[in-house]
Amino acid sequence: MSTLNPPTFAPDYVHYTDPAFCREFFADMRGRSAFQERCPEGLLRLRYDPVEFDFRSPVLARLRDAGLFEDVRNGESMLEPSNGDGLLENLHEHVAEAHQRMDESQQSAAARALYELPAGCYELHARFHEEVVAPALGLGPLHHQNVPTFRVFFPDAPGYPGRTSFHNDIMIGHNPREVNVFVPLVECRGTRSLLMASLADSLDLLGDYAADLARFGRDTQLDEDTIARCEAICRPLEVGVGDLVVFDSRCLHAGPHNTTPLTRVTFDSRVLPARNIAGQQNRYIGRGRRRARFEPGQYFSAATVG
Repeated sequence: MSTLNPPTFAPDYVHYTDPAFCREFFADMRGRSAFQERCPEGLLRLRYDPVEFDFRSPVLARLRDAGLFEDVRNGESMLEPSNGDGLLENLHEHVAEAHQRMDESQQSAAARALYELPAGCYELHARFHEEVVAPALGLGPLHHQNVPTFRVFFPDAPGYPGRTSFHNDIMIGHNPREVNVFVPLVECRGTRSLLMASLADSLDLLGDYAADLARFGRDTQLDEDTIARCEAICRPLEVGVGDLVVFDSRCLHAGPHNTTPLTRVTFDSRVLPARNIAGQQNRYIGRGRRRARFEPGQYFSAATVG
């Protein structure tokens, strides 16, 4: 087993020890979910109308309002960005390099600006889950993530920390009964996309680590054998505007260093089927600085859709 230098990207991955908590957690992690019954590979590709559900315009409006837009070629301000062809893909031409730099959590100033969006975008996000996601999943009423998580990966972004961070959401405190939703706002190919492993391959690799998912997280940065195994099972999603991908929260995935000449702009969200949490004893809390509570009325909508 070969090792590398200490990682520059080292999230606070979970390592549960409470016996009662672990019993339910590992029953969920190793069990067969309702989503898995429908999609054995743990992944479902869907289509939606990107005109009716226009997420690109509020993203551009927010970046403009945050003062991040400028034409880096001539210093002129872009006052009226639209969702026209090519603008999001070429975002790096309109955002100064200082705002493209990634921090230790693999987020840029541009991505952090999208933590807050116009109220209409949140209403659109809720309707998207009600009219598109919930009917397609067929899992009954869903609690949806209140605030979508936007990702902006600029070409060869300065400051990209550490090695590719192969992980799944349960490693950062999410409920294994959640289901993930990935929505590209540009064409995503190669390293300008999300790397994804099947559910079977993910569980096979994670099974070697038993309860210590924190050790797995460290090994994705330090151990060449583990890195090679992750690279062998994770492939880029080939998707574009109007596509969405729903996947099991146990699937390994990663946002790689973007070595293409274009910008990746995507958002991800999570849903929690109401029937999945009926009778659940465990309560899940995020490992990030906000220590989000992954419960209805907190991180998830209080009311259900679908």
